[in-house]
Amino acid sequence: MLMVKLDAYIVNISLPTIAQNFNCSRDIVSLVLLAYLVASTSTLLLFGTLGDRLGLKKIFILGFVCFTVGSLLCGLSQDIAFLITARFIQGLGGSMLVANCMAIVGRFMPQESVGRSYGILITISAVGVSVGAPLGGIITFYLSWHWIFLINIPVGLLAIWFTHRFVPSEEKLPFSIREFDFPGALLALSAFTCLILAFNSFDNSGLTGIIPYIILVSAALFFGLFILRERRAENPILDLSLFKIRPLVIALIASLFVWTASFGNSYMMPFYLERDLGFTPNWVGFFILISSGMIMIISPLSGKMSDRINPLKLSIIAMILGVAGYLFFCFTVSRFDILLTIIFLFMGGITIGLFASPNNKLIMGMAVEGKHGIVSATTNTFSSMAAVLGVSVFQMIFSVTTGGDFAHPTPAENAAGFRNAYFAGVLLVLAALILSWIYRKQKRD
Repeated sequence: MLMVKLDAYIVNISLPTIAQNFNCSRDIVSLVLLAYLVASTSTLLLFGTLGDRLGLKKIFILGFVCFTVGSLLCGLSQDIAFLITARFIQGLGGSMLVANCMAIVGRFMPQESVGRSYGILITISAVGVSVGAPLGGIITFYLSWHWIFLINIPVGLLAIWFTHRFVPSEEKLPFSIREFDFPGALLALSAFTCLILAFNSFDNSGLTGIIPYIILVSAALFFGLFILRERRAENPILDLSLFKIRPLVIALIASLFVWTASFGNSYMMPFYLERDLGFTPNWVGFFILISSGMIMIISPLSGKMSDRINPLKLSIIAMILGVAGYLFFCFTVSRFDILLTIIFLFMGGITIGLFASPNNKLIMGMAVEGKHGIVSATTNTFSSMAAVLGVSVFQMIFSVTTGGDFAHPTPAENAAGFRNAYFAGVLLVLAALILSWIYRKQKRD
């Protein structure tokens, strides 16, 4: 989890240097990010299914191998096309790791320690997110951007040995590669790729361009064909029977809404701190660490609590706090006060720290024997899509409110843009809260 989260963020601050090194435009160098996102999101269901069929340990080790090789190729890249291809390979390895990481915890850890284990995973994820961008800047400044990838190689080799040594092996399941649902995997890859490209196009052209809508329709078409294929396939990569489990569907939707709001905040907050409050990038990184620090502190505690308390109750408390936090920022954003912003950052960190571990335990607790891989992959697919949705929705609302990327909004117009974007966060978390509360009431009745 540390490697995958770290590499999702460590490259961001190095993109201007990479663009200058290869003499390419911002649109071209953005493909370095997009290639990783497409590979790591669109194949989660595929590798989750393979983990259930071929064994979690095998796919997990293969993920480390692929991630390490991809990192080596990234570090040795001599042109932008090679780097983009290598990032795709690295993303495939990251997908194998993320798709089966929670499954390994749910499958092999003692039941009384599962919640605490998820708390540790969330903490480690927060560490990766927190140190990714600053570490990338330090390495790029003192060494070169190549080393932000090369540092993964010794870590990856050590992780392969640890996995081989300590993760239990499973009995070989009856499965032939000829039985694998290759058409379903191709349709899923096409659908997720189109969806990610569509949101990326909205970021570039706004609501008026025709290309994003064409790509979005293509994504819907591929998703429809994928569902039809999975209903008829003998060995589908997505077990549609999972979506007959109503609590699981509610927990997944709640997770999608909460993480969409969280990722939108993670994207917008640095702009508010730097452009509107006037802080330099190093101070912006310090303030962002407030939320990450709270996540690191709260997640292990909430995970441990979820081993003794109904995780649904903890998730609902977190969502109530989340609604209050986003409303607080909406009402105070126009004051451009750093103390009020710090209070919001604390509230945001506590919300995610209190929500993530119990929600993961709630979801993985519904996985029947032999389905931990696909449930884990489905959960992380929702989380990955939330990252795309969060950035796109918040950016789109802000851009429409302020008049677009080429406008020169006044501070008041900027505040209105942030207020409208964060009000979308209020609605998202509130929707997740209502869904969870209805299910809790129905279960009690």
